[in-house]
Amino acid sequence: MKAIIDEFKLILNGKFIFIIVIAPLIISAAFGYVFKNNQLNEAPVAVVDMDHSTYSQHLIEQLNADQYIDINYITYNYTDPNDFLYNEKYLGVIYLPAGLEKARAQGNQSNIGFYVDTALSTATASLRTGVTEVITAENSTASSGKLVAMGLNATQATNLSTGLNLQTRLLYNPTNNMLMSSVIGFVNTVFLSILGGATLAIVPRLREQGLLAGMVQKPLSIVFRVIPYSLIATASMYLVMGCLKQVGGLRFEANVFQLFIPFIMYTIALSLLCMMVGWNASSPAKAAGRITMILLPSFILSGAQIPVALLPPILQQVSHALPLSWHFKFLRGLGFRGGDLKYFSQEIGGFLILITCILFVIFLLILNERRKARKAEREGLNTTPDEPTTVVSSDVNSTTTDSSATLPSGGKPQKI
Repeated sequence: MKAIIDEFKLILNGKFIFIIVIAPLIISAAFGYVFKNNQLNEAPVAVVDMDHSTYSQHLIEQLNADQYIDINYITYNYTDPNDFLYNEKYLGVIYLPAGLEKARAQGNQSNIGFYVDTALSTATASLRTGVTEVITAENSTASSGKLVAMGLNATQATNLSTGLNLQTRLLYNPTNNMLMSSVIGFVNTVFLSILGGATLAIVPRLREQGLLAGMVQKPLSIVFRVIPYSLIATASMYLVMGCLKQVGGLRFEANVFQLFIPFIMYTIALSLLCMMVGWNASSPAKAAGRITMILLPSFILSGAQIPVALLPPILQQVSHALPLSWHFKFLRGLGFRGGDLKYFSQEIGGFLILITCILFVIFLLILNERRKARKAEREGLNTTPDEPTTVVSSDVNSTTTDSSATLPSGGKPQKI
């Protein structure tokens, strides 16, 4: 208990609370505002109409009516598509070939060119979807018209041309909201660096203060020192999620009380992992530099930016050793998908196994620290206390060593 109180006093006298609460809050508010409009509607598109027909005008109107497409330039002369895309004035170019209307009337196939600027792939994802939907609808309409001309009624023609109708429901993130992917990953990376930077320095600080030798005799007094950091970090995480939800419109459906369990488990696991990594650093400053040993693997392997399923199998197993990987499982399952905590017993078990493994390594480090302390104590006892001391006589300009001039260690010179 005294160890926890000492850490609380240290935290209150420092800037940890300000940094762990204010910095993630500012970042989440800024990113929530920046990425509030997470998809591009009305992407600017140029059209090269080489057909000059009534149907080409109809098709352009259908394209322009789509929510993802804004036809704001039309030319009837051949133009290199790069001329439209070089300066990012347009994100796509649609080519309507000559003879388009005639081919449609005769039932022949026409190739419509669609040039997309994939240098801005995120911005053009919705644009490609919009163009595909319009062309698919036009093909369906054309097929139905031909079947009606062959003698079928409108219902039969529609059923025949759309016999298999796929109805898709996009769940949890239908608008590809960046707050649920890139922003949440970046905020948690910043959060990790702040909490990790503070807990990495716990053991080196105790060693520097000369308290570690006494602390290792009571291992729990060292482990419990991460609790104040974990509690404050958990409170900060609640504020961050609330800020992203209010400012950026983040879709987050988790039960507030159930969320406490994965949050506190994550902050404790991360704090213990950082304590383990920074254990043998010679000073708090050198321990802080080791944050990259946790930050980089967490950023790459935890699913913050790249889905874990895309990683090689061995790296997928390695990701289980990172607290951030388990944290994202809970964020997506509880927060984004709205699941109940009772469905996550396997993840809770995995988290507990990870914490147990880290604690096991920390206790091994404590045992090693105690072994080194005992060894140093034995070496101190084996040292001969009284050794011959050389005394320089002031009466003669020579150096002599004599048993009568031997001084006890630390004693004052005696008159010879």
